[in-house]
Amino acid sequence: MTSRKRLLEKFLRNPAVVRYDQIQRLLLYFGFEMALLHGSHVKWRHKDLQEKIVIPVHDNDCKRVYKLAVAKLIKEKFYED
Repeated sequence: MTSRKRLLEKFLRNPAVVRYDQIQRLLLYFGFEMALLHGSHVKWRHKDLQEKIVIPVHDNDCKRVYKLAVAKLIKEKFYED
């Protein structure tokens, strides 16, 4: 199992324990692009999706609600068991 696959499994199992830099790695892996960086807010977009993800980042972490939103999006749109 690759490290990316392990990280994905860990993130989907319990999003709260993953740091922002690890979430960033997963978003880049699934084809997201950083659309805008304004202060502490990072906006992500994907060419196949209309919605954008905005994540406020402080000290290489973000709130649990944003982690859960990213996990839900990855599960629904990109993840295959």
